[in-house]
Amino acid sequence: MRKTALLTAASLLLAAAILSGCTSNSGHIPTTNGPGLEQAQQQKQPAKVERNGELTVALEAEATSLDPWNSTDSNTLHILSTMFEGLLMLDENGEVVPVLATDYKLSSDATSLTFHLRKGILFHDGTPFDADVVKKNLDYVRNRDNGMARASFFGFIKEVHAVDPYTITIVANESNSAMVAYMAHPSASFKSTKELQKKIDDPKYNLDRNPVGTDPYHFREWKNGQYVKVAAFDEYWDKAKPAKLAAIEFKPVTEASTRVNMLKAGEVDIVSSLPTLDARNMGTDPNVDVYSGPSLNMLYVGMNTKLDKYKDKRVRQAMNYAINKEQLISQVADGFGTVADSPLSPLIKGYSKQHNYAYNVEKAKQLLKEAGHQEGFAATLWTRNSTEFVAIAENIKMQLQNVGIKVEVQAYESGTLFEKLDAGDGADLYIGRWGTGTAEADWGLQPNFASDRIPPNYNNSGFFQNQQVDQLLNDALKATDNNMAQQKYDEAQKVIMEEAPWIFLYVPDVVIAKRKNVSDVGVTLDTIRLHAAYKQ
Repeated sequence: MRKTALLTAASLLLAAAILSGCTSNSGHIPTTNGPGLEQAQQQKQPAKVERNGELTVALEAEATSLDPWNSTDSNTLHILSTMFEGLLMLDENGEVVPVLATDYKLSSDATSLTFHLRKGILFHDGTPFDADVVKKNLDYVRNRDNGMARASFFGFIKEVHAVDPYTITIVANESNSAMVAYMAHPSASFKSTKELQKKIDDPKYNLDRNPVGTDPYHFREWKNGQYVKVAAFDEYWDKAKPAKLAAIEFKPVTEASTRVNMLKAGEVDIVSSLPTLDARNMGTDPNVDVYSGPSLNMLYVGMNTKLDKYKDKRVRQAMNYAINKEQLISQVADGFGTVADSPLSPLIKGYSKQHNYAYNVEKAKQLLKEAGHQEGFAATLWTRNSTEFVAIAENIKMQLQNVGIKVEVQAYESGTLFEKLDAGDGADLYIGRWGTGTAEADWGLQPNFASDRIPPNYNNSGFFQNQQVDQLLNDALKATDNNMAQQKYDEAQKVIMEEAPWIFLYVPDVVIAKRKNVSDVGVTLDTIRLHAAYKQ
């Protein structure tokens, strides 16, 4: 079977760039296919690289965990991507490429996936990488008794066979056409079995704070609320792509304006989640490059469908009609986004455009009246405490008030919010941002809408359950014919939009900025890639 058949599609134009020379001092922000990007890709690396250089990256929040199996937020991925590797990954063009594997083969019935592994690879602690490591890693993470947040992600695996020291076969529970994409996801990364054994021997051992992978940078220190620091790993296996920096420091800076000021002052070199208004205003700064492009993310308001007030789909539809998404994008995201017309970003393989909920306050009021809520009701909206998310929450609060829904906003540190949602206790409304890291529809839909993915410890925090959606998603996953899979995903998205378990908001753009003296910063699948980065 073709290795990348499930991921190569004309619509799969991922947000990807090499931020080395794209200029923004004209006020224009380079897009994925714009001339700024082309110039950036053509710029050559100077002959001399200062290995003693250090890079500082400002992130929007504190890391939640430095264990790729226990982290589910996109913010932490910026850090994890410097330390961990998997058998496969998606490159800047959305193609599946081997990393710790040399090649792979999916069986014709999509029930097994076989890898041949690279030889001579060492983890940061000096232990070797081989098939036994892969098996022990996958057996551990998918065992729910071990309490890994990503256990359900690997739930498709029935068993793992180490055929020989450098050949591994993964057998699925049933036909799984998304298996290759799942194994290219950042969470399908591998850690030293020496570290894993420490956890097995002592359940109190904290893998979240002791990351040991195979990437060009190794973990050095995590100071709560201050930084996570990684340093160059001299024994990195790919001698053609060594670390070009001595160290990278990731700082949590929740206040957006502070991140911007730090970048302008040269206190940080890169800013993730650049405030969109600043993206426009910084176009004339001769010391800064700005990049924006489409993302794999979906911003939404989830609602707890177990609560009586949300059980009638007319209420859920009314709330969708009550929100002016264009105004939200304009006022909160400064135009850097696209109104959602599906539960998926248009960049996802399997996406299909649906009828969206055009802003219509009168229709919203009528639907609420029909559902017995003519006077509206009270609601609590959970959100992250970052500037961006609080601004979205306040805008939603204001708009829902126009149809009689009185909202109280409660903001939490992101890790705390995830814990509350994972526990499945006390949720009413909540703002979510889902990034489909596999770039295909199954991971965008199953975790959020399948009946068997409700809390605790699953992502369907709205407790949405629909047998038709379940059947369609399962049929799509088993389909080895791409056209049949697409048909099932089309139907599933149609039903989900009609049932409206979310207020479908918008697909945000990726907006990132860096100092001009930093080169070869990549953006792949919404994640900053620093493997090739260097500082002049």
